[in-house]
Amino acid sequence: MLNHLQKYSQFFVYLCGILLFNSVFIISIEVFLRKFFNFSFGGVDEISSYILGICISWSLSYVLFEKMHIRIDVFYNLVSNKFKLFLDLFSMFCTLLFISFLTYYSSLVFLRSLDKNSMANTPLGTPLWIPQGIWFLGFVFVVYVLFFKALISFITNKKNNYTSIKKEL
Repeated sequence: MLNHLQKYSQFFVYLCGILLFNSVFIISIEVFLRKFFNFSFGGVDEISSYILGICISWSLSYVLFEKMHIRIDVFYNLVSNKFKLFLDLFSMFCTLLFISFLTYYSSLVFLRSLDKNSMANTPLGTPLWIPQGIWFLGFVFVVYVLFFKALISFITNKKNNYTSIKKEL
């Protein structure tokens, strides 16, 4: 189960990388055209901001799998393995709680935009529910990954603790 989720998160992070690269490329062309030809596509900043928000939400699961989040290892390396397990599970729980709040409030933003048929106040007039929906689904995926990663980690460590206790007896 976790292997499939890890492969999906890797696919999504590569897709986000392609989106970010294309965004930077279009912004560069936009800057060049404005500087030398006094021409603008219009809406490039809007699209790039949507892409940035979407990429953040969809990349969080990859960061979790690759352990690329910010940690303070000085204290972590000094404690016992049992306490490391506690710290790992506690940090996953706190992260799950935080991402759950983000997911809840992003769902409210998405549903309000969908309900009111909100449009961006820009020349593009983008229906806001589209980028907000993709953004929200990224957070849903992270909550799903976090829940199963924490659950499997907890079950695996319970099993390992039970086995080590049995060996001691």
